[in-house]
Amino acid sequence: MDVEYELSQQLRGHEGKECQVRSVAVLPDGSIVTGGSRADVVIWRRPGTEGAFSLYKQLTHHSGAVLCISPSHSQPGAFYTSSHDKTAVRVDAAGNASVHFVGHGGPVGSVVERGAQIITGSWDGTAKVWDVSSGAMSHSFEAGKNAITVAVLPSGEVVTGSQDGCLCVFRGTECVLKKESAHTEKINSIHATSVGLLTASHDSNIKLWSFDGCEMASWCGHNNFVYHVAVSADNSSMYSVADDCTLKVWSMADYSCKQSLVHAAAVWQVAVLPNGDVVSVCSDGTVRIWTTDPTRMTNEAERQAQKEEATHAMFKPLKNGSCSVPMEQTFTEIMDVDTMGAFEGQVAGEMKCFKEGDNILGCQWNMKTKGWEKLASYEYSAEEQAAEKQWYIGDQYFPFGQYDYVFNVDMSEAGAAPGEGRSLPYNKTQNPMEVAETFCTRENINKSYTEQVRLFIIQNCAGAANVPPGGTGQSSQPSAPAGPASAIFPVMEVCHFKDGKFEPLQNKLLEFNASVGDGLKMDELEVGYFTDAIAKLKFGVGSEFKDREKEVVWKKLKEWPQDKIFPVMDLWRLFLVHPSSADFFKGSDRGTPYILKVLSLFAADPSGPLGLCCARFLTNLFIHQTNRYAAFDKRELLLKGVEPALSVGSKHVKVASASVLLNLAIVLHESSPPPKAWDAACALSITRLALDFVDKAGPDDVDALKRAVLAIGTLLPRDLVNGGQVVQRCKDAGFVGKLAGLEAHVGVPVVADLKKLLA
Repeated sequence: MDVEYELSQQLRGHEGKECQVRSVAVLPDGSIVTGGSRADVVIWRRPGTEGAFSLYKQLTHHSGAVLCISPSHSQPGAFYTSSHDKTAVRVDAAGNASVHFVGHGGPVGSVVERGAQIITGSWDGTAKVWDVSSGAMSHSFEAGKNAITVAVLPSGEVVTGSQDGCLCVFRGTECVLKKESAHTEKINSIHATSVGLLTASHDSNIKLWSFDGCEMASWCGHNNFVYHVAVSADNSSMYSVADDCTLKVWSMADYSCKQSLVHAAAVWQVAVLPNGDVVSVCSDGTVRIWTTDPTRMTNEAERQAQKEEATHAMFKPLKNGSCSVPMEQTFTEIMDVDTMGAFEGQVAGEMKCFKEGDNILGCQWNMKTKGWEKLASYEYSAEEQAAEKQWYIGDQYFPFGQYDYVFNVDMSEAGAAPGEGRSLPYNKTQNPMEVAETFCTRENINKSYTEQVRLFIIQNCAGAANVPPGGTGQSSQPSAPAGPASAIFPVMEVCHFKDGKFEPLQNKLLEFNASVGDGLKMDELEVGYFTDAIAKLKFGVGSEFKDREKEVVWKKLKEWPQDKIFPVMDLWRLFLVHPSSADFFKGSDRGTPYILKVLSLFAADPSGPLGLCCARFLTNLFIHQTNRYAAFDKRELLLKGVEPALSVGSKHVKVASASVLLNLAIVLHESSPPPKAWDAACALSITRLALDFVDKAGPDDVDALKRAVLAIGTLLPRDLVNGGQVVQRCKDAGFVGKLAGLEAHVGVPVVADLKKLLA
């Protein structure tokens, strides 16, 4: 991309305070049609092929938010709209609502034309086929759990995505292909291209599928729900929009993120104009057009004003207009600017905020300089914090709108995967018992969990004086007081070792392959699979591995002798960066043979090159959620494994071992929100090892020392409301008295927060 996208025009015409623009479509004649959360539809036109867009006509044929707009290819100028009011409508070229499609039992979130028919997908869990002319329903089919989105394949078959992440292809009413867990969360949109299907999901990922259901590529650069995708006319670029307030531009050639365009709120949908410009619609009520043509870019002053406004809004603790749990919920949880160097961005344009005094700095990751660039500074007042609310997208049980809280409830005790959560919106004026009962009904879980959910709500609303006690007469306050607020703790970004020198590693492995026994040696075909796997790892997380490639790396090389296996451990360490590594940590054994193998090798050489590769492997286990919880299940073994290395390992081995302590502390914190149990024994084991290392650390151990100290700090917020055993252990060890001497190594802000938490 020679020229990056810049702002061309901002369109405002949707009525009503706090009106969001929820949907957009570009008609074949170049007109733009947008739908709002206040039920209005706006048609925008320009005087010719060039010139500025202006409001042409405003329509009000719906009574609920307009969730989807789709052009008609059979009648020029016509289009379809679908709405929260449970209907879809055909609008003719003059703007008249000519045909109404009525029959869904829930909001209609998706609509697409197929010849003389349209297909609709609804939150009632069905997709329906309708006659375009009469509005009569032809047939209906069950397409999954809730929130169905639809698309049409070139073959005419219907593809659906559902709230449970399932992707299905229907021929008539028969499901001819079903991909369970195509995504781990709700599929928000499907875009059919000439090369395959693009899906966008609540799991923050975008995937490319072949028409026969094979996953071809995956993109994971967004920080939150991905709502919509579109592609350029020549299929060279993809555009994605998300709840993280960004429109991202991706290369379809190498799957890299080329640009990230920041908005002032969540971005709902994106569309491409015939001239290659891109249209985005946002929760702040504005339609924006972006261009790479300098002649169509707006003036520099307006472009800069938009960037500053977007950055200011994006880096408030609760993003204005966002529909999900934010990245930073409160001002105190935003990391201090002194910690900036500890965080490395993963994609171009990745956004992050840092705190500097009373200001929030909006920063963007520059892949070329490998550093954070300051975009804007925002002074965040106490009044703003008190007034903020969170948006919830709405479902059959909890209405769309603003709430005092949107909790993420861990569902693992109810049978979900470890760490899997569900959104629970709540207002302070509501009865916690009633909300808990509604939540259990929505999630179809046993009502025996109602009391746990009620207590979860009460405990997480600590300090809100108007929280009612619920239905059991118990106190509305949690059983233990909340700990003091901390600007740094808990640390929530895991440590990792992602960098690698692939060519020397490949050469070393091929050198060793020539000297291992015949039964262990890779044959010519396997060497081919091996070299292909290395190339894909080097390419990045967007690559897709063949089963044989993974088998060679994870199974064939696993049997090599100990004196030849250290580069294998380094290869495994790098493979853990790729999402497909989770395939080896699923199922009943959850990767136990691999974890035990690495731990045994680590024990045999805790201070040498093999030990270093093993320690870094254990650290990288925490990058992806499936692997993370597989490792956490073996936390006692991991702690025993790193203990010797913290004493006898080299400087780099100690850094990796301390990283394991910090990562375990992070997962212990994130896996134990009330009412989930707190593993005090694990917390004390981490604390013991970290405190011992603080006493033993030498002048070369500064990096490892800092990670050990951060591990202790990360344990303290949960420990303070669960008996304070870690606090007491720190006091007994004289840790508080040693903090002043640690300032030069770990930083003044870290020490200040530790003193506050340990007071």
